[in-house]
Amino acid sequence: MGGPPVVERLSDNRYVVLRLRLLVDRQCRVVHGDVGGVQDEEGEERWIHFHGSDGLLEAVQAWLAADAAS
Repeated sequence: MGGPPVVERLSDNRYVVLRLRLLVDRQCRVVHGDVGGVQDEEGEERWIHFHGSDGLLEAVQAWLAADAAS
């Protein structure tokens, strides 16, 4: 892939691409994983590790908050 993805902006909104790496058990419950993606125009990536499905939501919110602050 040739560089970071282009960020499309519509007014004050923008699209963000996050990737998930998940470990799920036999009942398809989230055990743990990582959420992350490109966080700046230079293509730097940031990943947050989490545990459980509640941790997934918290990790996404933390990633978005850090992205908004940068």
